[in-house]
Amino acid sequence: MLECKIKKKLGGFSLDVDITACSDITALMGASGSGKSMTLRCIAGISKPDEGKIVLGGVTLFDSEKGINLPPQKRNTGFLFQDYALFPNMTVLKNIMAGAKISPRRECRRAAVELAETFHIAKHLNKYPHQLSGGEKQRCALARILMGSPDILMLDEPFSALDSHLRWELELELASVMKQFAGPVLYVSHNRDEVYRLCDHIVVMNNGRSEVTGQKWEIFKKPLTVGAARLTGCKNITETAVRHGRLIAPGWGIEFDCDGVDSGVQYIGIRANYIIPACRAPEGEIAAAFPFEIISEIEDTFSNILMVRKKGSNLLPLRWEMPKKDRAALRDMPQELAFLREHVLLLRE
Repeated sequence: MLECKIKKKLGGFSLDVDITACSDITALMGASGSGKSMTLRCIAGISKPDEGKIVLGGVTLFDSEKGINLPPQKRNTGFLFQDYALFPNMTVLKNIMAGAKISPRRECRRAAVELAETFHIAKHLNKYPHQLSGGEKQRCALARILMGSPDILMLDEPFSALDSHLRWELELELASVMKQFAGPVLYVSHNRDEVYRLCDHIVVMNNGRSEVTGQKWEIFKKPLTVGAARLTGCKNITETAVRHGRLIAPGWGIEFDCDGVDSGVQYIGIRANYIIPACRAPEGEIAAAFPFEIISEIEDTFSNILMVRKKGSNLLPLRWEMPKKDRAALRDMPQELAFLREHVLLLRE
């Protein structure tokens, strides 16, 4: 189990995170520069927090009050860097063996070869990093990390250096590695689809802060903040105000009838694929309905994207997205569009 509650002043912002991770896969999800990688560096001991505490498996790695700051080599953390950080002057075999704790060389070599076979790089044992593909470098780096039997596995944007055609195969392999790992896994990414497929829990990072934490399905269904909503793919967000128990969205010219609205709601959101024709909405479940006009339409690979707005207005457009088959079936355009109550996102800053 990892407990990390630290603060650190940086150039453009202050890092302020509070993370607890058990034997599962936790994503640190946020935009570039939000503090995700720095959090991993602090846990690994590469960077030092200004204050706080980091405890891993009952061992205190850092405690500003008690003056504890274990060096990286004593923290037993497995850190996969974005560039993999392989030793350029060592072969694949030696790179993997470099991750081992002190042990007889023969046993160390045998274990390294077994890991190379597991990661399908056994035929490259005598090659050097510059002779490997991006995927082979990643496999080598993972094998080296696991050679040391770390207490935590931390992966910093593991697919950022790979071509898109390699990602799916390596994602399947990495998913298997992470699920078999006995300790906590921290996975840094800004790719929402990747996070949803691979991770169990999500910590939303925004401007250095751990803003929202929860199970992935909770975060996607109810992101709570504007930052979390955007990171989970919500394209339609606008400011709102509560008046007489109803939400008013001036930017869209739409009023919402939502249950349990409080004065803390500052923004409202609706995902592009949750906009539906009002005629297809279940009776009694509509939060808002409005006449609309199409501004533009874009044909994507597997879907159609329609930019729409309230009919006769010059207000902010909404993105309405649907599978191509649904667009083809929609020969006669409906008169109104609707949002269902269960799909309306009530958000704060």
